[in-house]
Amino acid sequence: MNRLQKTLPPSTAASQGIAPILESCGQALEKIEQEARAACVRLAAGAADEAGTALWEQELGLEAREDLPLEARRALILVALEQMETCTPQRLLDLLGRLLEGTGQLREDFSRYHLELIVQVTRFLVPSMRLVKKALGKAIPAHLELSLTAQAQLETQAQAQRGMVQGIHLEIDTE
Repeated sequence: MNRLQKTLPPSTAASQGIAPILESCGQALEKIEQEARAACVRLAAGAADEAGTALWEQELGLEAREDLPLEARRALILVALEQMETCTPQRLLDLLGRLLEGTGQLREDFSRYHLELIVQVTRFLVPSMRLVKKALGKAIPAHLELSLTAQAQLETQAQAQRGMVQGIHLEIDTE
């Protein structure tokens, strides 16, 4: 309630009509203020809970992904919000940093209308490269094509392994 009183003119504190009303409503007003703050935290894009995340996804026209961890959904929301700014090479690298941890390099070939992002990944914040590419693809100008190459160091047992990872042929040679 102190915050509410700070927004009112100083004369209201001494007023015989308003001061008693504010005092009698003090607890209710504090409860309303606490609930409003909690709602703001729940709906803040970077800290949204399940319900807040669903609202952001709906508002931004994103695919609702209840199957993803909350941290990944928040990262996709933040990237979607940042896509509204002008696309620059540094902006793309910054957006990439919201989706995964690591270092990135951008190669531009404007004669072929092509951008290539090469990333050395240390940790994925979203579970698939497809989601990373889809999120970044919305940030670049529509006439440019984006290819994304991810490199990561994997630990494995000392034997040759082959497998398919999200439609990409992966061959791991160990010595």
